[in-house]
Amino acid sequence: MDKVGHTVSFLGLAFLAYFAFKPKWYWMCSVLTAYAILIEVIQSQIPYRSASVADVVADVLGIALFYLFLFVFRKYQAAKLLPKRASKV
Repeated sequence: MDKVGHTVSFLGLAFLAYFAFKPKWYWMCSVLTAYAILIEVIQSQIPYRSASVADVVADVLGIALFYLFLFVFRKYQAAKLLPKRASKV
C-alpha cells in the first residue's frame, strides 16, 4: 500500500506542477525524479526511517502515469474536435 501512496502522490504532484508551470516534459521528469531521490537520501539519514529504491521507482511510475493520462486525454480531445465524415450510402 505504501508504493500505491507514492505513485498516487507523485501523479498528483506531476499534475499540479504541470498545470502550475507548464514545463517541458523532460524538465519536469528530471526535477521530480531528483526530488524523489532527494527525499530517499534524506530519509536514509533519519534514524527511524529507511530509504528504498522501490519508493523512487513508484514515484517515477506516478510521473509516467501522469504523462500517459495526459497523452490519452489529448488524443481523446483531438479526436473529439475532428469533424465527422459523411458516410457514403
